[in-house]
Amino acid sequence: MIPIQISIKDHKAVKSAEIDLNGITLISGINGSGKSSISRLLYYAFKYANDYENIASNSVMPELRQIGRLVNNLTGLRRGVSSVEMRNYYRHAEEANSIEVKIDAYCAALELFKEFVIKNENAADPNNESMFKRIRNIIDDSIFDKRRKKDIPLSEMIDDVIRKTQGIKEKVQGLSSTRGYSLYRQNLTEILESDLKGVRIAEYGVPFVGKEVTNVPVLSYIQQAVYIDTPMIVGISRYMWYPIMEYWKDLNDLLEIPVQKSYSHTINQYIKNVIHGGSYYDDSLSFKGNMRYKRDDGLVIDLLDSATGIKSFSLLQMLLRNGVLSENTLLIIDEPEAHLHPQWIVEYARIIIMLYKKIGVKFFIASHSTDFVSAIKYISEKQRVSKAVSFYLAEEDLNKSFSYNYKSIGTDIEPIFASFNKSLDKIGEYGGWQ
Repeated sequence: MIPIQISIKDHKAVKSAEIDLNGITLISGINGSGKSSISRLLYYAFKYANDYENIASNSVMPELRQIGRLVNNLTGLRRGVSSVEMRNYYRHAEEANSIEVKIDAYCAALELFKEFVIKNENAADPNNESMFKRIRNIIDDSIFDKRRKKDIPLSEMIDDVIRKTQGIKEKVQGLSSTRGYSLYRQNLTEILESDLKGVRIAEYGVPFVGKEVTNVPVLSYIQQAVYIDTPMIVGISRYMWYPIMEYWKDLNDLLEIPVQKSYSHTINQYIKNVIHGGSYYDDSLSFKGNMRYKRDDGLVIDLLDSATGIKSFSLLQMLLRNGVLSENTLLIIDEPEAHLHPQWIVEYARIIIMLYKKIGVKFFIASHSTDFVSAIKYISEKQRVSKAVSFYLAEEDLNKSFSYNYKSIGTDIEPIFASFNKSLDKIGEYGGWQ
């Protein structure tokens, strides 16, 4: 059985596509034929399925931020030792990446505040009475929208806030356990700006995207997706003050993972040798947020200042060395030939074949290059992995402009060449030699 089967109908520029993922899948077509749309669909479909806990956590963040603002406001009303402890809990919650840690820290701060309230609530002090009235209004405004009974003790109000906060943790745990499709689909449709009604993606025959799905299964064939649409984004996200594409940030986060000991030194050495001047990622000079290279002549340069072609190879090298590339990884690449010298295009294709053959990395590639397409076909044949390679070509729909059908052509690349050769016709037409 084919591990991953993709069926797409009426998704952006894609009129129809039936695509199998079982090794190295290459799609080709003119600009605007929907290649990037398919790439992004696959990236987010696998990302969200494999990281369902994260989308479950993100779904409760508005409620949790509301709790955080309340805790911060209440902390500002206190003085003395308990105020310092509350502030420490609040800071711990704000810095935590885990929803559970955030909630536990907020609840600890609220428990401290409740102790203060119990101790002072019934004291005959006009200042306390005024302050507690203010606290009631703050809690009602931020949490309960003034629907509370006015005579309820303030300590019970805080207990209700604590229960509400703990309920958020239980909600996340419930969502993560059931892995409901509606939350998953909501995230996909928002990020892709498409209703996905005509999309179905299945693993070993079991769909995880599609109208019949109720719960998202835990995936086994692809457990991590990586998307490269341009090597130019490497290391640059830390300099951007404005929002960037989510997959750009994801890629840079992956590149900052420390080097693992178990990576393939053979492939790494080959990539190093291919890169002009022996440039390579230097572990001893790396630290979070800074990516540097050291040339064979000893010159150290920031990756941002290096040639774009070097960035392209270096991306593969870093993903290999930090353990991201494995048999359960889908590496999605848009136009890997961009910015590369023809010789390097062939070298890049060979590295892809090596990563598949030696490690088992799966690939989904969009390409416009005859050199790249040819290299993938003939190198895979020589390396005896051609059965894992498949090609698809986008053809314009005859009944609808700007809409394309993706046709499986197996390993026969002649139809791709025929579509590419139209450029020669244009040169002949405009150059006058036709």
